[in-house]
Amino acid sequence: MTLNRVKTSFLASVAGLALLAGCGPNPNDAADKGKEEAVEPVKLEEPPAGQLPDTVVPTAYRLDLVTDPAKDGFTGTAEIDMRLKAPHARIWLHSLDQTIQSVVARTPDGTEIEGTFEGNLADGGVSKIDFAEPVPAGNATLVIEYRAPYNFGLAGLYKAEQKDRPYLATQMEPIDARRMFPGFDDPRFKTPWTLTVTAPQGNQVIANAPLKGTSQLDNGMVEHTFAATRPIQSYLVALAVGPYDMREGDPIPANTLRATPVPFRGFAPAGKGDQLDVAMQVTDDMVTFQESYFNYPYPYAKLDIIAVPDFAYGAMENAGAIIYRESALLINDRTPLGRRRGVLTTHAHELAHQWFGNLVTPEWWNDIWLNEAFATWMSYKTMDEVYPDQGYDRASQRRGLYAMGEDSLINARQIRNPIESNADINDAFDGITYSKGAGVLSMFENYLGEEDFRAGIRQHMKRFEDDAANVEDFMQSVADGSGDADVVDSFRSFIFQPGIPYLDVKTECEAEDAGLITITQKRYAPLGSHIDADGSTWEVPLAIRISGPAGDIVERTMLTGKTTEIPLDGQCADWVMPNASGGYWRFNLSDENWTALTENFEALDATEQLSFIDSIAAAFRAGDAPASAVLDALQASSTAEWDVAMQSVNKAKGYYSALPEEEQDLMTRFVRETYRPVYDALKAREDNLSQGETLLLQDLYAGLLEMGAMPEEREKLADKAAAYVGVDGDPDPDALDADTVFTGIKYGTKLGGRDFYEAALEYARNSSNQYERRRMLQVMVANADESELADLMKEMQGSDWQGQETWSVMQSALGNEAHQETAWGLYKASFDNFISRTPEIRKAQTAGAVASFCEAEKVAEARDFFVSKGDIIPGYERSLAQAEESGNLCAAFREEKVGELVETLGERQSD
Repeated sequence: MTLNRVKTSFLASVAGLALLAGCGPNPNDAADKGKEEAVEPVKLEEPPAGQLPDTVVPTAYRLDLVTDPAKDGFTGTAEIDMRLKAPHARIWLHSLDQTIQSVVARTPDGTEIEGTFEGNLADGGVSKIDFAEPVPAGNATLVIEYRAPYNFGLAGLYKAEQKDRPYLATQMEPIDARRMFPGFDDPRFKTPWTLTVTAPQGNQVIANAPLKGTSQLDNGMVEHTFAATRPIQSYLVALAVGPYDMREGDPIPANTLRATPVPFRGFAPAGKGDQLDVAMQVTDDMVTFQESYFNYPYPYAKLDIIAVPDFAYGAMENAGAIIYRESALLINDRTPLGRRRGVLTTHAHELAHQWFGNLVTPEWWNDIWLNEAFATWMSYKTMDEVYPDQGYDRASQRRGLYAMGEDSLINARQIRNPIESNADINDAFDGITYSKGAGVLSMFENYLGEEDFRAGIRQHMKRFEDDAANVEDFMQSVADGSGDADVVDSFRSFIFQPGIPYLDVKTECEAEDAGLITITQKRYAPLGSHIDADGSTWEVPLAIRISGPAGDIVERTMLTGKTTEIPLDGQCADWVMPNASGGYWRFNLSDENWTALTENFEALDATEQLSFIDSIAAAFRAGDAPASAVLDALQASSTAEWDVAMQSVNKAKGYYSALPEEEQDLMTRFVRETYRPVYDALKAREDNLSQGETLLLQDLYAGLLEMGAMPEEREKLADKAAAYVGVDGDPDPDALDADTVFTGIKYGTKLGGRDFYEAALEYARNSSNQYERRRMLQVMVANADESELADLMKEMQGSDWQGQETWSVMQSALGNEAHQETAWGLYKASFDNFISRTPEIRKAQTAGAVASFCEAEKVAEARDFFVSKGDIIPGYERSLAQAEESGNLCAAFREEKVGELVETLGERQSD
């Protein structure tokens, strides 16, 4: 019997007993009543840490809210149906920043028991209600009247303005629903929600469920009554109120899984409704594919996608009412290609959550990775289905490689991390959760096979629909669906410990027909790290490609110990590729084997090439591979598939920035010889490129400019940027194409002086394109001269700029290496001011600025500063620890390897 059925059976038994109790007199009633009176009412003295007690379970919510975006707050009545497992003299729940005006508990017979509320008794708004007399076991309804301010930190029910128009929107995840209403803000509690929302006429009002009707009130307000939702958790409750543009989309048609169409609408800030078109046009295809994959119809009664003026995250998967930062949903003719791809991928991600995360919910925040990793992985499968042959089939692998930077730290956390405080909850929304999680899921899909892996996912959806599940449930579903029980132990080894498997692969050949491959695993550790490399072991689903006289074979085996031997019967290996599946591991080879693999680079497919470039660069950072081997690999990969070549260019940019300024010409010559021919070949057929090739062309252009290989272009680009922002007249939108705007702004800032700075600042101030505005400001501050840097950092603390824009610019300022000391002084002096305007979720992340420094003394100074500010950036500790480690690893790499890199580049120039 599955857990879902066990839970259902328990509820059915309770319901059955209740029915029997109402069938007539029972001779045991008197005795039972005496026993009930003898039960001591529950009155937990200490505020619960983490999860609330399960002795009180909410079963339904009804919220009646009166809102006005023009005001600073709202009023509400929350009716919460609940089931008490025993009599309660006290109930613990969540309420944050609310004034509770009255509380009663209403029993089924109409009795009302008065409650006394006391709030904020523990971190996160843990609060209690004491009752005049115990609330009996069984069913009851809490009725709470309250008022609350709108939040101005992009959390709970918050207020934002655009063009002097006020808007309301919600962001509840992870633990901010308690800002909008008092309740049991715990993800394992899933109930129906019924909302009634009153707002001034002329405003759109959008919630999770369909609108049932409206009533015009005498005071110019309109009451909106919504249907009840399917059971959802509190962090998925959504509300948006304001002068949003609305676009009525075509309903998503019925199909073999779903008998009725799904009503579909889009919303955007006033004047921007037309920018919804691209995302709305592709939604049908995305939903249809995901329904087919899950073999489960779209779960909710309607679908609204809502772009809001300001938002802390990219988007939030609220059931049936997905909310996006406007720049994460809106697309126009000035949206760069890379950003366009990102917008649509985010859209696919949020749609995937309607099943994984909404229909099936993690029981607690330690399993939020199941939501985010799965939606990330599924977004790329969706994009590959809807937009085939555009490189999305390797996107999960690329995300996994990206996560390896963070996962190389001793302070990296495991995918499924213990949750011991509210700060730990916020920590869970990081690159490990999203990117490593997606890479690991992709690895196991490759290992089990697409069909068997999908069978496990489908089984999971049916087992836990409208319910909560944990990682053990998920792994069991995958094992049962695939028919491979052994996968569970391997899965556990990747999600219950941090770090990257690092496979040392040695080849031997004692005779022509008696080769041997020996693989020894440890944890990857870069130079300067304090990681115990021998302290971790994984069960690695290895796929190793072996090429020899008899041809190519792929050997698949599960590595279960420190050392594994693979005998090669009948041949020796000419070369081996130790990651033939894009799995989440790195490898190291002998110098001879690195050379052999590089010489046969074109024989590898793109998945293998991505793993190869990552592994050889990682081995160099660990002190295991020579600089000459890395440079050879960069040259070999420069003409490969677009994403492989982009990885090559980005590695080159990292080495260029690591070199002392006086030695950077050595890297410039290498770059010119290696990448300029590739750029010229792509430029020659610029009008006939695939999306991937276009992205590569853009990356090459920016890289060649940055690394000094196209000096003549910098001045030309700066002149175009000056025309774009209107240095000598009105801005010219045709002076720069959408894909080169920010590269142009970079060199306009570097070369254009005060005139460019003032024109660009005014352009940004007046821009209605949220993405362009924010990115322009970040690029400007990272490249400005000392005077303009100081002025921009001061300017950004004014009222013309959103708090999130201010935070982004202040963080980016420390990346201005030429004037980092000035930026750091201004940053410290204005810290208290700008942090007061920073969105709640960004405050703890602020300490990540320490990673901007690459000298041990500066890292230590920055660390001490953030520790001194810890009281106003609660939960900063992990961000600080990781940033400090990253800065020190940067310093160690420069000390240990830059000299070798300079020497090797010099030798190549003299050859």
